[in-house]
Amino acid sequence: MVVLLLLSLFLTSCKDQTPQLVREQQFVLGTFGQIHAYSTSTKEGNEALTKAYQRIHEIENMMSVAIQDSDVDLINRSAGLQPVEVSEETLKVIQEGLAYYEVTEGAFNIGLGRLIDLWGISIESTANPTTRPPSEEEIQAAKSHIDLQQLEIKNGEVFVKDADMRVDLGGIAKGYAVDEAAKTLREAGIESGFVNLGGDIYVLGPKPDGSLWKMGVQNPEVGSTNVIIKIELANRSIVSSGDYQRYFIDEETNQRYHHILDPKTGYPTDNELTSVTIISNSAIEGDVWSTAVFIMGLEKGLETLETLPDVEGILVTKDKTVYTTSGIGSEIELLDTSFTLAD
Repeated sequence: MVVLLLLSLFLTSCKDQTPQLVREQQFVLGTFGQIHAYSTSTKEGNEALTKAYQRIHEIENMMSVAIQDSDVDLINRSAGLQPVEVSEETLKVIQEGLAYYEVTEGAFNIGLGRLIDLWGISIESTANPTTRPPSEEEIQAAKSHIDLQQLEIKNGEVFVKDADMRVDLGGIAKGYAVDEAAKTLREAGIESGFVNLGGDIYVLGPKPDGSLWKMGVQNPEVGSTNVIIKIELANRSIVSSGDYQRYFIDEETNQRYHHILDPKTGYPTDNELTSVTIISNSAIEGDVWSTAVFIMGLEKGLETLETLPDVEGILVTKDKTVYTTSGIGSEIELLDTSFTLAD
């Protein structure tokens, strides 16, 4: 009986150590969020998911332009009036945004709030979609208030000197939130899983069986839902930006306008690209570079990506050609034969 009891305890212990998949979905940061995690304890796994979502909500409450009295809301309401003391995290993300503005040669700009509001294609505007583009005069007027030289940081305070300028961290805060959620999972003992906030994804470890996570690049044709490329990842981020995600169609001309605005023109970016996917060590990198490369265009985008350590890109053009950086081409699998891989 002792032997049988010990054997029973041993088998029960082994069974308890088998990782179980726990998952939770929430609407956060204006998008659909998914967190999946493997844990040997369902209770502890669910507690880890709760902590991760709490962390995301903390960041949202600090950095969302749509939440009253968030740090960003206070900065914008105080523009031209007075500096605002913000949290260390908001300050950090703003400083990251300013640094990326320099390295992307202005392609990534956290000061586009006026233009974003004018075009009305932001996440916050989806409930009341725009059906007409703004006038040239309106665009040029808004474009005159996106100069980041007007954003001043001093002694932990942020001051927007231009009363008509608006800060918007939408292009970087989501990536930061993904990274922080993944960090929270790790601190809770999770070694395998992923965080997905509307296509900004970070993958933790391989799966418990040692296999890599299979991630896909969505077909960028409007109305399509299939995956055109598969790639296997572990401890990496994958983030996509494209002209198919948020847009409106002019009710008079039937022209489609998407949400990725070019700071140089004030209009939605118009080049050969239809989607950009970035694989990197952090989602904040992916968030920024997917947007910046989309604005840069195919040639300059690929050239820039090749200079970045541990950052790879998959660029899809309107003629359904897939271009990749040199370090990732052999790792992808093309699933949709209507697309072709560039030589």
